[in-house]
Amino acid sequence: MILHHSNPRERDAERFLGLLHYELGAEELIEIRHKLPGEGQPMCKKFFAHPAEAARYATTLVNDDVYAGVAPRRGEDGTKAGVKRLWEIWGDLDCRGGHSRESRLQQIKALPYHPSIVVWSGGGYHVYWLLWEPAEGPETMDQAELIMQRLAKGLDGDPVHDRSRILRVPGTKNFKYREPRSVEIEALYPDRRYELAQLQEMAESFPGESSIDGTDGLVPREVLGKLICENRRNLSLMSVAGSLRDRGLDLETILAVLIEVNRLRCMPPLDDEEVTRIAQSIGRYPPGRPRYRRSPVRRIHRKEGR
Repeated sequence: MILHHSNPRERDAERFLGLLHYELGAEELIEIRHKLPGEGQPMCKKFFAHPAEAARYATTLVNDDVYAGVAPRRGEDGTKAGVKRLWEIWGDLDCRGGHSRESRLQQIKALPYHPSIVVWSGGGYHVYWLLWEPAEGPETMDQAELIMQRLAKGLDGDPVHDRSRILRVPGTKNFKYREPRSVEIEALYPDRRYELAQLQEMAESFPGESSIDGTDGLVPREVLGKLICENRRNLSLMSVAGSLRDRGLDLETILAVLIEVNRLRCMPPLDDEEVTRIAQSIGRYPPGRPRYRRSPVRRIHRKEGR
């Protein structure tokens, strides 16, 4: 991707928009929306055929809150009907309700599949997982929205799973606060891309009522029956932890099980610090699905001397 920028803010906006709107198709455009700060201000919108043009326009709006359509629009249709494909999965992790900037970063680090892009919005983190192939067609885009819905619930994020979503643009300002805050790229890995099925697997590893396809979420048998290769360690241990939490086990017990699974099955084993981070990320969820809450299995005490 060739960057056409005259300042750092414009450069960051172009890099960001260029990745979100990878290989724009025929009739596909980038939507920029903006408004003056405060309640009741009208939202303006404009469409662009190139990330450089969109970035240049967005970063000139120095007095406005500025947003971009995460997905490309077909023509100048900013509604759900105007979205024909998605090049990424996204989430919005606000730093409120018991979440701090540091706790959110720890939460992101504990994920088995790390985001390709992390943007500080001024009040939280917008995270994006780039896809190898776009999610196209009604059924696949519905699947993508369900994955985002499950991720939002699992990460205690905001419900921003609709395909026509707009989110803030790096290189602009967030005027929701008394002192405007910069919207900035915190991490950017253009080559970090995923299959949609991988992200669905991650979403289903969180404790919850059921998997995205409507079946009961269970740990795959091979997790505990075979060696776990390097690129599956985090996801597999997260699945084990989520399943144990669903059954009502406490953090100490979950960590003890993960340490043993890591030692016996992971090749090579993860560092103890990483295993602890995975256990802690799952341990904050309420213990027990309704179907398991009457189970007497709640805690396993480790034997003395072990």
